Amino acid sequence: MIPTFTSILSTAKDLESLFGSVKYKLLNNPTEASVKLAEVLGELSLILEFVEKETVRYLEIYFLDDKSNFIQCRSALLSLESGYVTIKGYEARGHCHKITNIYEKYLDRWFSKVLDVNEAQQIKGLFEKMNTADGDMIEGIKEITRWLKDEAEAVLLLVDEEKLSEANEKIKSARLPIQQTRREIVEALAELKLLQASFIVSSQTV
Repeated sequence: MIPTFTSILSTAKDLESLFGSVKYKLLNNPTEASVKLAEVLGELSLILEFVEKETVRYLEIYFLDDKSNFIQCRSALLSLESGYVTIKGYEARGHCHKITNIYEKYLDRWFSKVLDVNEAQQIKGLFEKMNTADGDMIEGIKEITRWLKDEAEAVLLLVDEEKLSEANEKIKSARLPIQQTRREIVEALAELKLLQASFIVSSQTV
């Protein structure tokens, strides 16, 4: 099954949409909290970067005809097959709690002061959602892990039968089915990075 990362993408899109609508109010009223908001956006970006990086790590595997990169490619597949990516993925899980801590300590008062009641409440609701997103985050990580594990296992069977051309085709054929998901991840990541840069610049004017 092709992973969709629905919960992770939903949170990122909600955040970029909500902050996009109030961005100029916040940028026109910078405080020391501006850099903390940039940090929040950076933390969420790390989760999306993790998903994209691990997916590309699989898709870029290609066995050369002269087998000069055989060990390197097979090692990458063994790593994906083992599910080791899960361990690295669980590191991303901790970003949700860190985001909430930053909100409670630095951002809540700033938002209440600068935004209207409805806007501040919407943002509070989103941060509360992230605080309880551990279950969704775990499922998202499991989703990419399962897909990569299944893909790597199938390719390794071909590799161990010395069917390298078929192995390459198997990896190549995975690109199109997951292309739209990767596009959505990169688009969300780009928006978050743009917002992050804006608040970093804003913090320097304080």
